[in-house]
Amino acid sequence: MARMISFGTPVNDAERWAFSLLADELPEDYILLTNVEIPTKSGQAMEVDALVIGEWGVYVVDVKGYIGRLDAGLHAWSLDGREVDNSLAKANYVARVLAGNVKHKIPVGVYAPWCQGMVFVTGRKGEEIELEKQQGSLSIYTPKQIVEALTTEWGLTAPKKHQVTDTQKELVLETIGQVAIVEKRNNQIQDFTKLRCLFIQSGLEVWQAEYNPGEWTAPWLLKVLIPTQFVDSEQSEFHEAQLRSEFQRLQSLSGCCGVPYCAPLIQDGEQLVLPIRMPRGVPLNVLDSKQMTTYQLLEVLRRSVTGLQQIHRRGFTVGGWTSNCIFVSDMGDVEFIDIKDNVSSSEDIRAYAEGFLAIADQTNQPRVYQWYREALAGTTTDLDALRSDLSALIDHGVCDAVPEKIDITAGAIIDHHFKLEQFIAAKETSQFWRAKHLQGQYQCGVSIYCKVEANWPMLSSIYRTLAKVYHPHIEKVLAFGQLPQSDNLFIARAWEYGESIDQVKEIRLGQPLMWFTQLLTGLQYMHQMDIYHGAICPKNIICNPNKAILVNFGIGLDIAASHYACQYADPTLWEVEGEAERDLYGLVASFIDAMAPENLKGDLCQAGIINALEAFDREWFGEKLYDVCHKVLNFDLSVHAGMNYLEMFDLAETDVIS
Repeated sequence: MARMISFGTPVNDAERWAFSLLADELPEDYILLTNVEIPTKSGQAMEVDALVIGEWGVYVVDVKGYIGRLDAGLHAWSLDGREVDNSLAKANYVARVLAGNVKHKIPVGVYAPWCQGMVFVTGRKGEEIELEKQQGSLSIYTPKQIVEALTTEWGLTAPKKHQVTDTQKELVLETIGQVAIVEKRNNQIQDFTKLRCLFIQSGLEVWQAEYNPGEWTAPWLLKVLIPTQFVDSEQSEFHEAQLRSEFQRLQSLSGCCGVPYCAPLIQDGEQLVLPIRMPRGVPLNVLDSKQMTTYQLLEVLRRSVTGLQQIHRRGFTVGGWTSNCIFVSDMGDVEFIDIKDNVSSSEDIRAYAEGFLAIADQTNQPRVYQWYREALAGTTTDLDALRSDLSALIDHGVCDAVPEKIDITAGAIIDHHFKLEQFIAAKETSQFWRAKHLQGQYQCGVSIYCKVEANWPMLSSIYRTLAKVYHPHIEKVLAFGQLPQSDNLFIARAWEYGESIDQVKEIRLGQPLMWFTQLLTGLQYMHQMDIYHGAICPKNIICNPNKAILVNFGIGLDIAASHYACQYADPTLWEVEGEAERDLYGLVASFIDAMAPENLKGDLCQAGIINALEAFDREWFGEKLYDVCHKVLNFDLSVHAGMNYLEMFDLAETDVIS
């Protein structure tokens, strides 16, 4: 992109388009002066459309927006048969005047640069133009050849070809006069000084700029809209509305992480300017993430998701996810400079996951890169979970190649989130602890289970699903996983106050029926999603005065297979029954076991449980409820899809207090 200095306003669309093309296509060391005046000895100035100071010469370029067939000779020109002015003659005359002016300024021993005229015939923005030159050496060019003519030797008409030196370029600028003043005027917008043009296209420009109000400076971006350079007013109004909308978005998002600061709009009558503070760091597409540590990568991810989360909470989306519009600083700050608000939040999260997946993979942290893969697949949009995991990994410094084995004692930290505080109970293969969530500072329960590696795939599937669903009478799973360097797994769940149903010391009238009804609703909800408990027993039913909760899905399968088979159910029938029927059997048997006197239960075999049920008063129990429980314990009831459990047990009218 050439250094462009505008001395005046283009007089037509052809000039405007030509200047834009030359500024974009010419090399950086070229100088393009537009609508500049060349002084003569008489004091009268001659206006030049464009003056190009290049590598091989100084070119006086006359721009013509001719459309059609141009026949150009040495003396006469015609356009589609009509006589038109010979613009090359005028350009050559001005070039000779300029050359003479330059010669008067050069010191002894310095040669004057070659100056020549040139005509640029634009057509309609590069189309609809046909050029026929009677002599091939005439310096008349269409858009297909103009840049090559200005940048190579063959476009020069000088008898001897010499490259233009920096000294010669300065002499030409001195001859024109006040170039520095004009350039400063053009590049100054209030206290902002334009430094480098990053984008220019028909009325839209983006500049790298410097804010210099006094003794300090700061880098900024300027988005400039020039209404007069658009093809029509409708297009100008459309882009102006877009720029004003962007300003309103940035103002609404002021203070959010990831959102650059913007200054008020500047409108001086000729242009509309949106100043945006230059983002710190480098674009994501050039970030050398391979040189970053794991913790630096995690910090980039944490700050990126924090920014996205805050933007979403204010009702906006990013939308502009091209990698050169995302900046990452040395400190890990992430800024989005193209906030469009043109997609849904779920689409925004998916695009975010796609953009940062490579960094997530590089962390080698399964919970991190699995989230990004799931988000890219559209199966998760939970930004809170990701941010919590990233914070835990960073704050507790656990990104070692081989995680250390955890001793299950008070103060131990499980899964980087849960600190064990108080031991509650233990069995042969399990422990239950009261814990604190370190980031959230709230109480929760953590269960540790031993020797469950054989059932790991099934348990992992169950608990990943449970973590995403909610029912007030099903345990709320917060996290689930395997402890490092062991066969033990942990389940973190919301803290529920209560005792297992067989340990409740005082049971008031109506509570068992309320608890049973609540658990039926939870069980039906799980079964509708093909999630089965498989191990319902009194120890897995937690009760408090107002609520019953079913816990430990899939845990204690040895109890379901042996304890039930030996004491609750016939082993042969248990093996062939469906999973829904087993869960209902376990629920009914658990309540009978917990409520019936010891002398009625016998050895807790199937017959013993049925005998205990039959000892209850049918009328007190409820005729239909009694009959259904009897069928469930005998495995005489088949469950099918769409069945309403409350209606089946005649409990549809029973109040459920959650």
